Amino acid sequence: MRLAYVKGPPVAVFAGSWRCSTSPVDGVPIALGEPFGDCDPGVAKLISIATTVRYVKLMGAKVYVSNSLGEEGVDAAFAGGADGVLEELSHAWGEYKEGAKFVVFSTSDVAELVNAVRGVAERAGRPFDVLVATSFDKAHVFVPYADGIVVTGGWVGIELAEVSRLPEIGRCINCGVDYLMYSGSLRRCIYCGRRLIRVISSTRPPRSRAVFRSVFNKYKGLSSLRLKIV
Repeated sequence: MRLAYVKGPPVAVFAGSWRCSTSPVDGVPIALGEPFGDCDPGVAKLISIATTVRYVKLMGAKVYVSNSLGEEGVDAAFAGGADGVLEELSHAWGEYKEGAKFVVFSTSDVAELVNAVRGVAERAGRPFDVLVATSFDKAHVFVPYADGIVVTGGWVGIELAEVSRLPEIGRCINCGVDYLMYSGSLRRCIYCGRRLIRVISSTRPPRSRAVFRSVFNKYKGLSSLRLKIV
């Protein structure tokens, strides 16, 4: 099914290429209103997870997720720039345990968090990193007080719609413009003259965390995209 991104933040993060015949590489930003591939509609949930992780990272926090998301959900989170999976870390919930590097707190407000951290630190008498398990809509409250955020839900809403035609899309990373080529074909940006990057492809790199991180790092500075019809 040919799909376009029709409702959500101005820039989302694509995830779920394994459910598509043609699509962007996982971790590539897609602009609101942009056709993006021939995919199973189930990619909406994966795009939502990837986009949520990206926006929490833009707050300046390290972001972790749980294996409870399932293999596809964890991969989508890494496409959005996730720093790790909670179950793969040496961690403890709410209290320090011998050998734990991270202590995870689930609290309702900042005062409760800082008092809980102080109490655990006094009893532990040794260093640990503070992680806060919270939903996306509350993450910004705890980012200044934690070493990382464990996203537990509240995923960014993403809606997709079927389209009849999938144009070639060329991206200028320098200008932040995506050219939707319904008629003509461009190879260079009309504003700066740089070569365009092809957004949609049937050839994609292996599904791996290393690839996801590499793609995320390439595009993490791209905070806005606009469309140009040609």
